[in-house]
Amino acid sequence: MIRDNFSKILREAMSEDSWVISEDQYDAKKNLQFESLFALSNGYMGIRGVQEEGNHPSLPYVYINGIFDKSETFMRELVTLPNWSELKFYVEKQLLSVERCAILEYRRALDLKTATLYKHVLLRDESGRESLIESVRFLSRENVHRMGLKVYFTPLNYDGILEIESSINGSILNFCDAPRFKVKHSVVTENSAKEDNIYLEVETRDDLLHIGTGASLHAYENGEEVLRNRRSSAFGEVALEFADCKVKEGKTVEILKYVSVFTEKDCERASIPASICKELKSFRDRGFTEEHQAHKKVYDAMWKRADIRIKGDFELDRAVRFNIFHLMSTASEYDDRVNVGAKLLSGEEYGGHAFWDTELFMLPFFSFVFPEKARRLEHYRYRLLDAARKNARKNGYQGAQYPWESADNGTEQCPDWTIEPDGSCYRCYVAKYEHHVTAAVMYGAYKYAETTGDTDFLYKEAAEIFVETARFWASRVLYNETLKLYEIREVTGPDEWHEPVNNNVYTNYLVKWCLRFVSSLITEMRDSREAEYRSLCEKLHFTEAEAEIWREISDKIYIPKKEGTKIFEQFEGYFDLYEVLIEKYDKNDWPVRPEILKTKSIPETQLIKQADVVMLMYLLGQEFDEETIRENYNYYEKRTLHGSSLSPSIYAIMGLKIGDSSKAYRYLRRAALLDLWNIQGNTREGIHAANTGGVWQTVVFGFAGLSLDENGELHLQPHMPKEWEELQFSIMHRGEATEITIKGDNSYTIRKREDHEV
Repeated sequence: MIRDNFSKILREAMSEDSWVISEDQYDAKKNLQFESLFALSNGYMGIRGVQEEGNHPSLPYVYINGIFDKSETFMRELVTLPNWSELKFYVEKQLLSVERCAILEYRRALDLKTATLYKHVLLRDESGRESLIESVRFLSRENVHRMGLKVYFTPLNYDGILEIESSINGSILNFCDAPRFKVKHSVVTENSAKEDNIYLEVETRDDLLHIGTGASLHAYENGEEVLRNRRSSAFGEVALEFADCKVKEGKTVEILKYVSVFTEKDCERASIPASICKELKSFRDRGFTEEHQAHKKVYDAMWKRADIRIKGDFELDRAVRFNIFHLMSTASEYDDRVNVGAKLLSGEEYGGHAFWDTELFMLPFFSFVFPEKARRLEHYRYRLLDAARKNARKNGYQGAQYPWESADNGTEQCPDWTIEPDGSCYRCYVAKYEHHVTAAVMYGAYKYAETTGDTDFLYKEAAEIFVETARFWASRVLYNETLKLYEIREVTGPDEWHEPVNNNVYTNYLVKWCLRFVSSLITEMRDSREAEYRSLCEKLHFTEAEAEIWREISDKIYIPKKEGTKIFEQFEGYFDLYEVLIEKYDKNDWPVRPEILKTKSIPETQLIKQADVVMLMYLLGQEFDEETIRENYNYYEKRTLHGSSLSPSIYAIMGLKIGDSSKAYRYLRRAALLDLWNIQGNTREGIHAANTGGVWQTVVFGFAGLSLDENGELHLQPHMPKEWEELQFSIMHRGEATEITIKGDNSYTIRKREDHEV
């Protein structure tokens, strides 16, 4: 129940259910799941949806995009930074929290439209006092160094003194709930009061990078400041401000916490405190409400580009929007030093690293919706090209080999060893064998240029990436004198459950395409882009002889295939493995592991982790006829356990390509609801970033059937499911905002939108 005195802004936000994800009762067992679901990001910073007063279990993580550290861990990972959200209330020493009091009413809600987290709780403490606490939290998208928290506190049946603790907690650890993996990536260098703010500054342990956080506390009743007995204290790694105020039955006190964060990537180290004080003053002068309104205007403009509206299917309409929200919220508008991590900025799994997920799953969304962000993601890869060259040389290859896991400096961050829960270690060979990320980087750059028409990038920065990655593949292949073909031996494809293998079809065919494409582009540049061609040759010492070698490898690379059929053999020897088919699905329509796995290991069977051959046919569909795609889809679909969140969206799109619309709809539901329903049981670790991009692709490329022809013109081939009455979305097509509406009968309209509509 939302009470009459609940602020108008909260009532409005919670009324639009298609834009709201809510938690309607408190269950400590679901804390970590909702912390991920309710995470907020503004491209610069992310914070999990933790309770301000603290609760257990909790992973109260704050991240800044691009702040990494290694310390005692196996890899550089996102640093968990001081938690600025802590705000505690006491009445006669009793902490008012969901775990210390009886909960009479409870609701938290994430408003996707405005990127705002709301909370409404009515608590009864041990003395019978009832307190209504309603809060608003946001990370400003207009001014990314500003974060705000507003609380409406109303005592319902008592008068008294409310004691308030506002803190910045620098004691938090990465993997704080995992005893074996705990690590502290920062040390506090300053804990003090700056002007009327509390201030905490930390330093990362490896790079000695400084990050400052400041917070200012205020409270008002009827527009008058009511805080008394204010005191700032430094308690070790915690900066704390204490204050109290008198509260009266039925009267609401408005409590505001203004926060600002800067790093020495943003300004000189010595000026961090002054920058924060200046930002906090400007924030206070403008006011919480005005800053929130400006923030909402930015999101309004973002949603005009990004929203997908599905009429007639409420559950999927909201779920798709949820996935888009988290994806678009994380990417930076201005910084090409950062990428999009596998868990966005919502959790610590995978250390915040960028994978092939960016190019193949997330980049298409940005290229079609926020091309300016897509360009920065591409420049991230170009900026780290030298690091990829060093990585190739380190591994005995030529050219540029992109790391399987990339952080801030482009070095390989995939660990060589993995620790099991029992403390045993085993060698991790992913980085050693899973090289297809280098092909993905090239493919992503090509698709970005094709989608956006950014020829300046294509013939300059991208051309350098293409040449250097082609050099890597030319040094990676081996010539088989018996077959008179080129091979790639000891390699792992997308199906990571079989590693290493020889001649993985996905990898070999993508290399075949890459080398052919680079050769073609070089010829085009030589014939019609002479200036760029000469610059490329001079800078990279490129010769036509190299292109000839690439063409030969492309023509003669080995592609395993089942004799007499159109079914590709995922890798050499795959067809000799024990045949197991998936026959059962659980309540979430997720494959059930076959009983045979109790006696046989997965590598002994044909069961695969995720789309592999089918992924290839998704990326290079123009290379294969319809019958080939159908036969391979039907063969591998019944052998795929979807052990990765990257898989369902690909099978959904490819199902539509072969006319299996009902199965495609089921796959879309699995993908769209993956985190909302915690289908894989690991939402606590953070939102599955690649899956969010896959959901968008499934709707736009799959059910809407959007594609570009060789001239860059739009084409639609809708496959509307019976559950949908209408589908509407927008894209940016060659600089123009374009709105597409598809009816249930697959008829559609394409409308160019005016600038003021975007």
